[in-house]
Amino acid sequence: MRSFGSHILFAAALAVAFPVFAKDTTIIELRGGDGARSVGIISSNEEAEASGPAAITVGDDGTIYILDQNNGRVLAVDAERSQAEPEILPLPENAAPEDLAVVHNELYLWSDGVVPLERSTDADGRSQVLRAVDGGGGADDYTRSVFASMGSVSPGPLNSIIDEIGRSTNRPDARPPVIQYVPSRGLGDIVAEVRAAANDKAEILLRRASSEENFLSLQLASEGRIGTVELLDIDTTGRPYALVELVPADRPERTGMLVVRFTPNGAMDRVYDLPIEPGTVFSRRFVAIGPRGDVLYLRSLESRAQVLRLDGREPGRKLAVARPAKQPAAGKPGKTPKVAIVPKSRNDVIERAIGFETLNWLVTPTAYGKDPGPGCVNMNRLRRPIYLIGKRGQTVKGVPYCWGCKTPLENFIGAVEKGQTAGNVCTKSAPQSNILGVDCSGFVSDAWGLKMHVSTRAIPGITKRLSDPWSMRPGDALNKPGSHVLLFMRFTADKKVEVMEASPNACKGRVCRNTYSLGSLLMRGYQPVRFKGLDG
Repeated sequence: MRSFGSHILFAAALAVAFPVFAKDTTIIELRGGDGARSVGIISSNEEAEASGPAAITVGDDGTIYILDQNNGRVLAVDAERSQAEPEILPLPENAAPEDLAVVHNELYLWSDGVVPLERSTDADGRSQVLRAVDGGGGADDYTRSVFASMGSVSPGPLNSIIDEIGRSTNRPDARPPVIQYVPSRGLGDIVAEVRAAANDKAEILLRRASSEENFLSLQLASEGRIGTVELLDIDTTGRPYALVELVPADRPERTGMLVVRFTPNGAMDRVYDLPIEPGTVFSRRFVAIGPRGDVLYLRSLESRAQVLRLDGREPGRKLAVARPAKQPAAGKPGKTPKVAIVPKSRNDVIERAIGFETLNWLVTPTAYGKDPGPGCVNMNRLRRPIYLIGKRGQTVKGVPYCWGCKTPLENFIGAVEKGQTAGNVCTKSAPQSNILGVDCSGFVSDAWGLKMHVSTRAIPGITKRLSDPWSMRPGDALNKPGSHVLLFMRFTADKKVEVMEASPNACKGRVCRNTYSLGSLLMRGYQPVRFKGLDG
């Protein structure tokens, strides 16, 4: 494959359009749209999150790549050329991208797995496009680990979730060592072992891939509980960078995501606060380290996206956030629904949720609808979920996303056989009653055994908020009123959260499982809640 990073152009830096930390610098600013200096941003709606650029990654020559998946392309940016247009690299058709990363100076996409990319000339012979490499499967440990650092992983076995329910607690106090494979720019391939001696202490042991001996120990101590820890890179001067999540058990305002820089000898010498806020649009890969140590943060709102070069601050003796996290505005509460709350076991909830993800069904001509299908009002997409495109007459897995819908699991197959259309991702249009599927709150409502569709604004009326997010157990939820809700499944070995959700974007328009950083969800306004009908 060709290496990436040559002949790349840069988007001119513009004035800061929304608040950043005092000395952070906006080096790239892109408005919403599909032009050269734009990224595709689908604005939010009631019960639907906004969708913006999914990832930022950096090549060995400093080229910045931004995954503009809503426009089906990658923007390539050279920080040394401040007045030039970005180079636009179209993605393979129907790639359904979720993440993007440079590994060993090659570009890879995550789309239900690792997809190697290479440059190719388009049909007119004038422009460059990105093409999936034939036979490019079988990614190595380093490529898989780079994607896993931001939650791009294949979900774990379902039966183990059921096994965890019977335990007395799901608190992730027992922290086994976690191995990470880091293709660093400064010291080559590195194996990192993350150990946690206590909730507020962690250690990262580093060794070269060719050795069994550790050559460096990075010590972390915090004022609150440490969540996930990821070694991101080692720059060309030998300085390691780690992403550290702080999630206190009882002080949500002290939740934070930090990048910690160490000296080549292993001493902390700089801390960078990631400015994640309730209004920040989700990005899967939101931070990247440049070859010379620039800490770059991808920050999106509904009108535009920015790449910030973070300035950082001196570290204290213990890690802590620089300022309290902004709490989401209260918003308009929903009415407490009058529903019969029948007690449910966690087994019942998880088994029903699993049914939505694993249901295999035949996409009949009527379920599929006309081809190419109707478009969405004020949205550059078809009504049909991505995972169904081209699948007429084939068997697919997962109940489709349907805006405003709540089709009970046991009714779905029968309704397909009766000739109803399945799936609707037009979240800017009025919901349609004759289409099959579930939206985010429809899915959670059904998993909890509710006959009615309870919205994210109304969920607080039938749940109790958990003051300690680490106390979540399978069947609980992370709810952002007026936006989105995730059904909690478990904590992963590296202290991220595995959830199940119905999403028009993150799940390609179906019910699926995803993995996220707990801290980033809390900082964006998600609240850990427990359905009142659950048995403990």
